[in-house]
Amino acid sequence: MAHEQSFLLLSPPGAVKPEVVHQAAQEMGLPCRSLLGSQIAPEDVRGIPRIVGERSVFCPPRPLLPERPDPFRLFLDELPACAPDVQKACYSLLLERRLGAHALPRSTWVVAPGNRVQDRALVLAMSSAIVNRVTIPHVRVDVEEWLAWARRQRVRPEILSFIAYLPDAPMGPVPAEPAPFSTPRAWAVSSGAASGWCGSPSA
Repeated sequence: MAHEQSFLLLSPPGAVKPEVVHQAAQEMGLPCRSLLGSQIAPEDVRGIPRIVGERSVFCPPRPLLPERPDPFRLFLDELPACAPDVQKACYSLLLERRLGAHALPRSTWVVAPGNRVQDRALVLAMSSAIVNRVTIPHVRVDVEEWLAWARRQRVRPEILSFIAYLPDAPMGPVPAEPAPFSTPRAWAVSSGAASGWCGSPSA
């Protein structure tokens, strides 16, 4: 479906949505291009105008429309945290796979992960026009799949044993006040820290 429809993946923070999408794109042989929604302006999506003859033409940004017409995976990170004018700039990109007069390469994926309003993660109200332009899967944490992934990434056996013993542990409720809480990303990072290695394992 990702070859034809744009996706908005919603979940609580820390459910490793970027890693899931990155792994799926790797399996399809698609290179990845990303925009961080909370740190871009509308012109980073629709481009800037230039004069051609007696007309103004919008020139799309190179990360979104490279010179070679090969398909890729476009990752619009934190779309629900975008300012309203940035969300509006994404309308034709999400629905028509177009940047003004320019179409994205055929079979390009457009995937936008984000958190939910109830997660208190600096999420803005989503435009109904955005919601009506995308397919919205709600991502959940599957313990068995996470354990299989964690074994491949050499997450410490103590953590694997703990999660297997307490399968509700990987995804804790989002606290009402800002405080650390249990997520799949936090467990992976904890494993790396315990091993003297900093960073999140790649999927």
